[in-house]
Amino acid sequence: MSQYGAKFPKRSLLIALAALPLALTGCTSEKPGNPTPSMPAPSTSGQGSSASPQDAFGDLKACDLLEPIASSLGFDPPAVETYESDNGCGSSKPRYGTVAVYLVPNAGITELKTDTGKVNPITVAGRKAVELPGSAGKGACLIGIAVAEKARATVNLGLSNSGTTEQACTDAKSIAEQIAPKLPQGG
Repeated sequence: MSQYGAKFPKRSLLIALAALPLALTGCTSEKPGNPTPSMPAPSTSGQGSSASPQDAFGDLKACDLLEPIASSLGFDPPAVETYESDNGCGSSKPRYGTVAVYLVPNAGITELKTDTGKVNPITVAGRKAVELPGSAGKGACLIGIAVAEKARATVNLGLSNSGTTEQACTDAKSIAEQIAPKLPQGG
């Protein structure tokens, strides 16, 4: 397992736990039991600015975004992940590393932090974005793409032990460039 895989889940768990109160605000209270996100109305044309952050991605799924890219790059078939949000997807490629895409409806790119302190503002397919080189150690990079003030998509890439952080950021940005045009236009 790469350094990326060993460190990413612990940090992501903290992010997920911090985001839990926000995620629960979109739940229904009609039935006892496990909370579930409330369903958006079938037509969103009349909702305007009252739409909740939960609606930022609609029914868009992270695996639908990652699968064609991962497949074309020789990665294993992607699988659902829930480290950073309930809408995540990850894949691995032997002797290369791992990649994950998350759609985060309740946190913007300004909330992304790293132990290295490096958060570089960048542009991805004309959108505001940030690059966090070394986000989970050497050979890892995270790209956060703005969807709305409180919604983002992330591409997390970790290379095997022989990979550099610079190469991880180049590869992560390449994947982010393919995903960004498919994301909803936010506010």
